[in-house]
Amino acid sequence: MKTREFEGGGAGARTVPVYQALAEDIKAMGVDTVFGLMSDDTAAFAVTLDAMGIGLIGARHENVAIGMADGFAAATGRLGVVCVGRGPALANGLQAASFAARTGNPVLIIYGEAALPSGPANALGPDYKALDGAGVLKAAGVRVFAPTGASTARATLADAAALARTGQAVALLMPVDVQHEEIAVKPGEPAPEPLDAGPVPARPAQPARAHAIAAAASLLDAAKRPLILAGHGAWKSGARDALVRLAERTGAMLSTTARGKDMFRGHRLNLGIIGSFSHSAARRMATEADCVLAVGAGLNILTMSFGESLPDAPLIQIDASRASIGRWTTADVAV
Repeated sequence: MKTREFEGGGAGARTVPVYQALAEDIKAMGVDTVFGLMSDDTAAFAVTLDAMGIGLIGARHENVAIGMADGFAAATGRLGVVCVGRGPALANGLQAASFAARTGNPVLIIYGEAALPSGPANALGPDYKALDGAGVLKAAGVRVFAPTGASTARATLADAAALARTGQAVALLMPVDVQHEEIAVKPGEPAPEPLDAGPVPARPAQPARAHAIAAAASLLDAAKRPLILAGHGAWKSGARDALVRLAERTGAMLSTTARGKDMFRGHRLNLGIIGSFSHSAARRMATEADCVLAVGAGLNILTMSFGESLPDAPLIQIDASRASIGRWTTADVAV
């Protein structure tokens, strides 16, 4: 690591390369694991992370590296951080980046980028790694942050990490010239707030309307063969025990989406997964339901088996986000 005294900045002031300042900030946030595949445009940054004691878990392909960060975030609820190179390296990871943008997991993709435009175009010849990385990532659904210079690099990292923590895939673009510029780190300068080492806090649930709850209760009360379908959102919210009590009270069968797998494992009313990965008995019993209660489930084409998983029966959909209700399948009652 490179450090020297910052003249005129007071006792203890120092200057460090931007890549070192960003690595220090990442450690200060509480990040202890970074996935990736080192490239020439991220080498200094990656080596600095390693020197600071942050665990670097390498992959043999960028797609795998980003997938590992997404899986880490899904399994732990913590921010998954991945570092990859630019151009072809970033292109290698687009499939996983596109998927991460749709999972709702907190993922921060840090990637190297060409130097900011300056001087004659192609002064050193054609850029063999040229790729509009920001444009491609935006098209894949990933939010992109890019510093305009060394002075904004740390704030840009903080903004990117904060947004990722809300459950989004976010990319931080790091131009190589900006990485190697030096910035002053002044004594007493506040470090970034540490990120919570635990799971990402759930977004505040929007209050359900009384008439919607009454309508849902009326449908369940009238049903003879209700089916409860729980998704990843139900698991994250800790709704399992409440759903089990509801099933035992109403006689409803219990089932899950693929992402809620094994939530009700061992319970006598459990059918297992509903959708493209369900077994024949579960499919048959699900189609006999006369009311379906979907909780924290997206009801996408895989869960619905392209419209064949669930019967033509009243559908009650409960979700913390109003935007998720009816996104894939029309709900008769939204809570």
